[in-house]
Amino acid sequence: MLKHKDIVIKKNEKVFYTKGLLSFIGKELKLDIGNQDDTDYFDILKYIIDYCIDSNSKISSNQNIAYYSWLLQFRSHDQNYYGLYEISSNGEAFNKGCDTAISIIREQSEICSQYGLIPSFPNFNQMIVISEGVYEGKDVEAIRYVSPGHMSGWWLITDDYNDNIESLMTVHFYHVAFKRPDILKYLALPFGYRFLMENDSIEIIKDDAE
Repeated sequence: MLKHKDIVIKKNEKVFYTKGLLSFIGKELKLDIGNQDDTDYFDILKYIIDYCIDSNSKISSNQNIAYYSWLLQFRSHDQNYYGLYEISSNGEAFNKGCDTAISIIREQSEICSQYGLIPSFPNFNQMIVISEGVYEGKDVEAIRYVSPGHMSGWWLITDDYNDNIESLMTVHFYHVAFKRPDILKYLALPFGYRFLMENDSIEIIKDDAE
């Protein structure tokens, strides 16, 4: 059993569930147990508890919430509980549980840890600047600039870029996440870093301009 902000998190063989959120959002939460560590499920539930209590927002069934670089959804299980679901890796459906979200955040954190960096997770709803060729899976040169809150800061360029800045596209982060899962784990590198992808090899460096 764990307590966070006076909300109790309990576990049985199949799910983690809360006691105490009823007075904040009208229901408790359930999260199906998959193949991840208990601490990872606790982290997600603490994140959701913070959101529910700190934002003082009403929650409704099928409401989405960004969990760092992935998307979760509340679904009404019954009159007493919301279940937590997550967007599928191709963006076509929501699946029960949060194992994909946990894996993505862990991979992003591990990449940053290898370089002694603190992750700066892009938000699922932020924007990214891309060139032609990114969606097509071509090698990428990526750099992250300090940017306004609605922007992730990432600029992703391929050899298809014609040096005309007007040809660049500003798209939602989630389009890149669905189209390019191969680079998703690098997108929590902090501002001022870049990565270069060439022939399945990745080089991560600090931008000389910073």
